[in-house]
Amino acid sequence: MEKEKIKKVLLRFDFVKWDRYFGEENLVFYGWIDRVDDHSDFIFIEFHKGEYITHGTSSSKYSKKISEILEVGHSDCKRVEDFCDIPNSIKLKSHG
Repeated sequence: MEKEKIKKVLLRFDFVKWDRYFGEENLVFYGWIDRVDDHSDFIFIEFHKGEYITHGTSSSKYSKKISEILEVGHSDCKRVEDFCDIPNSIKLKSHG
């Protein structure tokens, strides 16, 4: 039953290539979303006993669509470089 519920949710994401999952009581599934620049965005969805708990994505293109599919509220991803200046973050902007 739990497996079938999760499978139905994952199948709704026809733009995602599901890759891995981990956990025992809570299961977290990771997948990849192709981009036009030959990179990929990530998505994860967490379930407890087959029920959705939370998700996250790095895709600005599909972020709202993902929330709509899961029927949950939406909030945009934000860049770490805009939060704090640390050497191990990806920097797209010139701060100077």
